[in-house]
Amino acid sequence: MQRIWMTFAATIVIALVLTALLCAFGMACTPRWQVEPFTNHIAVHSPSTSIQATGVVTPQEGRYQVKETHITIQLSGRVKAVAIVREPIGASEGHAACLFMHGSGTGKSSEAYGDIARAMATAGITTLVPDKRLDNYSMLSRDYVSSANDYAKSLRVLRSWPGVDAAKTGIYAESEGTWIATVLTHEHPDLAFAILTSSPVVSGRQQMAMAATSCLKATGAPDAIIHIIPKLTSLSVDNVGPNYADFDAAYYRRSLTMPLLINYGTQDTAMPIEQGARLLTRAANAAGNHNVTLRYYNANHQMRTGSLSAPNLPLAPHYTHDLEDWVNAVAAGTGVGGWKTPMIAGSRPHQEFAAPPSTDAGLLSSLGVLTSAILLCLACCIATVFGGIILTLAHMIRTRRHKTNNHRFPVPLRIALILNVALAAVTTCALLAYLVMVIQDAITLTSNSAVLARNWHGVVALTWLERVAFAWLIAQYAVMRMPKPPYAHAEHARPDLHAAASQAGKETWGGGHTAVATLGMLASALSLLLLAFWGLFS
Repeated sequence: MQRIWMTFAATIVIALVLTALLCAFGMACTPRWQVEPFTNHIAVHSPSTSIQATGVVTPQEGRYQVKETHITIQLSGRVKAVAIVREPIGASEGHAACLFMHGSGTGKSSEAYGDIARAMATAGITTLVPDKRLDNYSMLSRDYVSSANDYAKSLRVLRSWPGVDAAKTGIYAESEGTWIATVLTHEHPDLAFAILTSSPVVSGRQQMAMAATSCLKATGAPDAIIHIIPKLTSLSVDNVGPNYADFDAAYYRRSLTMPLLINYGTQDTAMPIEQGARLLTRAANAAGNHNVTLRYYNANHQMRTGSLSAPNLPLAPHYTHDLEDWVNAVAAGTGVGGWKTPMIAGSRPHQEFAAPPSTDAGLLSSLGVLTSAILLCLACCIATVFGGIILTLAHMIRTRRHKTNNHRFPVPLRIALILNVALAAVTTCALLAYLVMVIQDAITLTSNSAVLARNWHGVVALTWLERVAFAWLIAQYAVMRMPKPPYAHAEHARPDLHAAASQAGKETWGGGHTAVATLGMLASALSLLLLAFWGLFS
């Protein structure tokens, strides 16, 4: 009975100390920044997105028939890209031209930008849409400078196309392609214009922190999960990927010295639709460029209307008309003071969260270390289970041969080990499964707050149980290793019995038992540290 009370008291003390240590570790892993609400909102000067220049009459959409030509562009080595050129039949010599640059994912010339490129061609603008090069593009590795060099070869072809004025040739880019576009403007400052649509503007790490917060808020994720975002997005991805998370967007956007058109959809929650517009405008102005036009459309990230999951969505009304009017006006020489319509216009934007200016990490700063810790925790759980099976079989064999065998775990310690290993594996896997579910809901924009809250409470309950179980395991280990005198004060009355009892207690441990106990404790300790990192104790 005395040992039971000692174990109980030790469990309480150890649990309290563990709580304090895990809280301190969790706080040390928490970066000193959070994704804050965005407050510096932009006021539009007109609800109409129409773009008109003073004294300039531009060809309207549908004026010209379109000739479509499929060509092959040599990129580097044996790599070639198929491209589609759409040119206005009968347009005047020396007209404008536009090169299209793809966003993230795959992009074939036959599947991307067809409606926009054709519409612009009917308004007298030759367009070129190349295939996106994918042999050096993956989920974990992307080289935006190399991609810009590939697009430069397409630009060279477009500038030399019959009827095109090289001095009136510019670019159109969407989403991730706008990062590449700024690299291209850095290398080719003589571009006639740049159209940046749905631009992330900031680095991938900063943009992801903002986008994840916005999406998780929309899906009803618990605040505890949302507070994990700074920890995740601040982790170093060296040798793991993606290698483009820290693309120096601020450096390259300083090269926007040509007339600039910025487009955003007000339904786009993944992009900094107001913060990004301010940063682009500020960078252009700092480079001496004040010919910056900003338009907001009641549309999604792809500048289309309707459900995100539906195929073949229509473009926002007047979107292509506005593109054509702006390009043709710029080609006609319209400067910053030559616009009849406001420079900022369209639907009223409302960016809920700001991309953080800094993404410095806390104590744990490596994604590789975090991943290794998760794998090591699960490996220790598996090794402990197999080690326990081997010890059990060995005990059975020795008992049959020698009729006795003192090498075994005491029953309370055996139960504590089994409980801890089971909880370490279950809790770690449950948390990872929960995070996957949250990510899936965020990607699909599924509002599931009731289920997310219920499941989160389940993970928290497992966490508390694991903490108490680990404290009990340590207490059991400490108490079980204490000498067991057969009588009260036996250490004074019968030293020989005390020594024998102590030796008997030690004989219950073999080398295998020590290894299995160590693995089990390591699994539980790693699991608790991982839970502390995820903020379960903060």
